Amino acid sequence: MNQSTKRNGFNWRELFLQLPLLFFALLALFPFIWMVLSSFKTTQEIVHIPPTFLPEKFTLRGYAEILDKLPITRNFLNSLIISASATLIAMFVASLAGFVLAKYEFRGRNFFFYALLSQMMIPIAVMIIPLYVLFTQLKLQDTYIALILPFAISGFGVFLMRQFMAGIPDEMLEAARMDGATDWTIYRKIALPQVSSPLSGVAVFTFLTLWNQFYWPLVIVSKPEMRTLTQAVAMNAVQIGQRYDVLVAGATISVIPIIIVFVIAMRQVVESVTFFGGK
Repeated sequence: MNQSTKRNGFNWRELFLQLPLLFFALLALFPFIWMVLSSFKTTQEIVHIPPTFLPEKFTLRGYAEILDKLPITRNFLNSLIISASATLIAMFVASLAGFVLAKYEFRGRNFFFYALLSQMMIPIAVMIIPLYVLFTQLKLQDTYIALILPFAISGFGVFLMRQFMAGIPDEMLEAARMDGATDWTIYRKIALPQVSSPLSGVAVFTFLTLWNQFYWPLVIVSKPEMRTLTQAVAMNAVQIGQRYDVLVAGATISVIPIIIVFVIAMRQVVESVTFFGGK
């Protein structure tokens, strides 16, 4: 039977194993699909019982109103600037720190590494007040610096890059040193190309975290022109009340960039998570 299925190019056993994964994937995607379809419905249809899956009356009224009520372009640019800047800084810091922690011996290395790891155990809600006091004393409220710096160092990113950097053969680095390469050259031209996939994973996870960040911008930003897209949509939801069509349209707009980033970098994310799990 196995030989016949292989000859015909179809493996029923493989299909049987993949069906549960397909079911759970569709189950996970269902809320997102429902949200996108509901963004083209009226408020009355969204709350109608029994609910409808496809819009009975296709409308763009929710999108039109949220674009009219919010400076959506400015909010989108704020989120993009903050997320992209923090991601680039986090990539540089994580890769450089991971390289140093994996390939150099110095006093306090383990203490420094575990101190960075401890950042992963502290919820952002616990750090809100100390961060607010610090940036208020520095007079950095309503600035990009205040929105970027708290997330520019990722404990997870440093940990991930250290694990992968440790897998680079020391002989390769010593050979480069014997050829006259400096430590900076070894980092740029030898170490970084070896960890491109996990570094892409760090970039995607950091970008998604920053794009979805809500509590910190809500505390440190008071000017409407400095609000992020997620913050602006959430605050608009409080003002409009029961306009569910506008709420769902705003949520869809804020989620679409995340989906695009994840689809573009999905291969690198899967590779980094797979390799990390293998370690």
